[in-house]
Amino acid sequence: MRIGFQAWGSEGDIQPFAALAAGLVKSGHSVTMVVTDNAGRDYSELARRSGYHLVPVPNPVIPHRDEAERVWRQIIEIGNPIRQAEYVLRVGFDPAAEAMYRAARHLCSESDAVIGHFFVHPLRVAAAKAGVPMATVNIVHNCLPSAHVQPPGVPNLGRWFYPVGWRLARFMVNRIFLPRVNGLRAREGLTPDTDVMTQTWAAERLNLLAVSPSICRPPPDWEPRHRVCGFLNSPAGLAADELPDGLEEFLSAGEPPVYFTFGSMMIDSPDFVREVADIWAEAARLAGCRAVLQLPYGEWHPRSSHRQVFCVRRSPYKEVFSRCALVVHHGGAGTTQSALLTGRPSIVVAHASDQEFWGSELERLGVAGRTLKRRRLTAATLAAGIRQGLAAPEMGRRAREIGTQMTAEDGVTTAVGLIERHLLG
Repeated sequence: MRIGFQAWGSEGDIQPFAALAAGLVKSGHSVTMVVTDNAGRDYSELARRSGYHLVPVPNPVIPHRDEAERVWRQIIEIGNPIRQAEYVLRVGFDPAAEAMYRAARHLCSESDAVIGHFFVHPLRVAAAKAGVPMATVNIVHNCLPSAHVQPPGVPNLGRWFYPVGWRLARFMVNRIFLPRVNGLRAREGLTPDTDVMTQTWAAERLNLLAVSPSICRPPPDWEPRHRVCGFLNSPAGLAADELPDGLEEFLSAGEPPVYFTFGSMMIDSPDFVREVADIWAEAARLAGCRAVLQLPYGEWHPRSSHRQVFCVRRSPYKEVFSRCALVVHHGGAGTTQSALLTGRPSIVVAHASDQEFWGSELERLGVAGRTLKRRRLTAATLAAGIRQGLAAPEMGRRAREIGTQMTAEDGVTTAVGLIERHLLG
């Protein structure tokens, strides 16, 4: 069947859709994927290898490098998660919303079913207008109300506070998103949504949660349409599978290193990258560990570097993480689950509120130390977290247990089966 995808956001938002698109192609379906990447990344080679048709819909106001750094630092400095989400929408979603809707309408006209990133409400409007069945994909599992789940963006005061917390969280989310959502719905003659989390972000027929069941056990009060499919990891042969030159020799030359990556949080700004690289390298020196630093510029070396540091642009996480002692990362959904899949503990340096949630989840699972914040991060603070993580054998044992469980899972195959049964059946 003809299946249309629409994805938006950072690389961590889009990669799960690329993995699922590849799985559906393998299952015999024709797939078109519309992509709006906030940094203008090119996914054409990945689409070619996977066998699906790619339609880029760029954000028309991707800022210049200097302006991008200012925007990124502003996102990091905003402490309130709701204000942070509003700012991200204003600079990363709103300018592209009309182009995304036009692309969504065309996608629906050529598809038997569509699947969208939970943020991409224009696709839901286009699907309703075209009468095309739709599924959503959530890449984080704290946006569905439940009496058993800590609500996002509010203090954790205990289970007694969850009902109040969810009312507060839903009020704040609705205040930001509903005017945007219902503005388009009213224009197209559709009834307004009344709640973003349970309507806008979760399709009526099928809402996939791209999270390992080893992390997320569905609470008993979730509706049947919400299905935990597992981590949507890129199939073998489609990710970066080759080690960068020299990395094999470095990995084999001493004790397992600590891997440092902030993923898509590392913007294309020399000053920003240099600042992060210096913190990483100095933290590794203070912690007395070898280090692999993932930097946008592979030839760069931090000012405080020493012989025990190796720099890469990219590397195959599954292969490299498994040979490291610990992973320092930003708490993105993909990197978090990649670290767990390889059985490695983490230190999370959160840049945004959803990353703080992932950090708290890893703490709950016993596979990470205290979550740090990128805002005012210092080498000394990071080094202390690394030393504690390296000195915690129970953390490593628990990470290996979860990694073994996740290895037995196949999120893409599970998701394809759910789509074929509940969306295409």
